[in-house]
Amino acid sequence: MSLLESLIIVSEKAANISRLCRQEEKLFELLVQEKSESEANPRFVRDFKTLADVLIQETVKYDIGKKFPKIKDDIRGEENNTFENALGEKVSVQISENPEETKLMLQKVLDGNIEAAEMLTNEVYAEIALKEINTIFPKENISFDCSTLGIWIDPIDSTSEYITGKEERHECGIYTKGLRCVTVLIGVYSKTTGIPVVGVINQPFHQNTNLRWSGRCLWGVATTRMNSFPPSINSTLTNVVCISSSEDENIKKKLFKNNFSTIEAAGAGYKLLVVILGLVDAYVLSKGTTFMWDTCGCQAILMSLGGDIVQCCGNQSSIVYKNIESGDNKIEVCCHSNGIIAARNVEVLSKLKEILQSD
Repeated sequence: MSLLESLIIVSEKAANISRLCRQEEKLFELLVQEKSESEANPRFVRDFKTLADVLIQETVKYDIGKKFPKIKDDIRGEENNTFENALGEKVSVQISENPEETKLMLQKVLDGNIEAAEMLTNEVYAEIALKEINTIFPKENISFDCSTLGIWIDPIDSTSEYITGKEERHECGIYTKGLRCVTVLIGVYSKTTGIPVVGVINQPFHQNTNLRWSGRCLWGVATTRMNSFPPSINSTLTNVVCISSSEDENIKKKLFKNNFSTIEAAGAGYKLLVVILGLVDAYVLSKGTTFMWDTCGCQAILMSLGGDIVQCCGNQSSIVYKNIESGDNKIEVCCHSNGIIAARNVEVLSKLKEILQSD
């Protein structure tokens, strides 16, 4: 099985874990864990870490590392893998070759809750077929030299929406809040050049039928222009830009002055997704509140469609991905401190770069 197929499958496993944790009320109540001050995103007064976050991240690492050992040591995620249970015990969340050992570890995290640990363990080791996933499958295999690649994972992007789940929808059809703004993001990049290679976005909460959620998976290979999108995907310019609720007023004024309207939506991954889908022209963020794990996979997909993600300020060059060394401050090294502009259309990208650099 190819690396791309394996990433698609493990993204669906991640989506299944996130749906299970959100839909099983007793389980969900056990899982919310507030992040420490040093890990928190400065945009939020409160940030959150859930066991679902950590478990998904470690499951992706385990599954991909097992199948592709040459990439194992270069799979990284947003979260650390330490979780503190209600008794104040710190537990390292690691996936074992032995499912029973993993279940015992989860029981400890979950204060001895055997039923919850069993449900999660079953999902971690579940076998998932490509045909079970709502996506357009790759028609050809693409081989990669895994020793030259690194992977960034954002296990649950927009954790606050995942926890609160209160849905709001703009009149244009874009969801500004709620579970639909939650994404699982996996990005592969070249360790030599720093350029994104493969991206996978799984939207676990895409459709709700009879109070049960189902998702979809989108992917792209930057180097081949191969992706999961039909030729009919929307490519009409909308003169709409997605922004965050905390965006600078001066940026909004510049956009408005140049005939762009704006929509505020939750989740960096979701805002990038609506750009990828052609629902808006671009995503603009002037602040340093996105990170490598937010953008790597999304950028690869945009590149497969002819677009890109560039810095909003500074030299406005394309975003590239660094190798993290032991002892590095992950938050500082991985932060896109100059903000980002993401677009599918290079002409729109050029226009926005010029607008945002103007006085």
